Amino acid sequence: MGQRRAVVWIVSAAVTGVLLAGCADRGPGAAQSPGRTASGSASTPTRSTTPSPTASATRVDAAELTSLTQQVATPLQIVVSGTGTDQISAGRISTPTAWSTLKVPIAIAALSRGTADIDDVKEAITISDNDAAIRLWNSLGSGEGAADTVQSVLSAHGDADTTVLPDAKVDPDEPFGMTRWQADDQARFTDWLACSTDPSARTVRSYMGQIDSSQQFGLAGIHPSMVKAGWGDEDSGQYTVRQMAVLPHDDGYSVVTFIAQGDYEASVDRTVQEVGKWISARSSQLPLRHC
Repeated sequence: MGQRRAVVWIVSAAVTGVLLAGCADRGPGAAQSPGRTASGSASTPTRSTTPSPTASATRVDAAELTSLTQQVATPLQIVVSGTGTDQISAGRISTPTAWSTLKVPIAIAALSRGTADIDDVKEAITISDNDAAIRLWNSLGSGEGAADTVQSVLSAHGDADTTVLPDAKVDPDEPFGMTRWQADDQARFTDWLACSTDPSARTVRSYMGQIDSSQQFGLAGIHPSMVKAGWGDEDSGQYTVRQMAVLPHDDGYSVVTFIAQGDYEASVDRTVQEVGKWISARSSQLPLRHC
């Protein structure tokens, strides 16, 4: 994920301000690559206490998302899904590198195959630990075998378009992270994850709801939430931060995925902060799904 400069964020939710310090294993703007997870009982979406701007506000639509993409500091692609199979989206990122968000299907695949160490699953999700994720990946056979297994998890659950990269020459430290994962494909997979009764998915979903405080930026600053982030430097020199999230509210839940990308890390960080604040303030206006 690349070495990051130390940085401190203030991420404000509608009610709660969260102070975040990160390093690459702990969040954008930090000194190492993303990192680790925490354990606990499997969770399903529950009611959020985050208020909406007004009780009678209309649902978020594509025009509002487009306005958001025009207001933030860097290019942004955002997808919101929650009503049937419909998606609302705005913006487009041409290099949607998965980075550490791919640790979610990797962990599910390893748990399903019975090859996972639960501590590695916890650390790969809650603190985004790269070493733990590599061990999960290698437990699937590494290379083509691991890529095919993880891809089968995606294709079986809403995302038939993504090709998981197996080539360690792409990035010896985290080859799979260079996979291109479009935000809309990721949203479809996250829709499945939100309500899945599969034991492996439930375990990973639970850890996504126990993200370490060092990872609680952007959508993870909304409580409750189930989130996985990824970030890194592209070959072009641009910096990317992305998140996939299940956001419980109003006795249901919504799914949000986004990718922010720009020339400067600080600008991307500001975009991520603004997305978290914008979504938090409109939680009850998001399209709603029920398990």
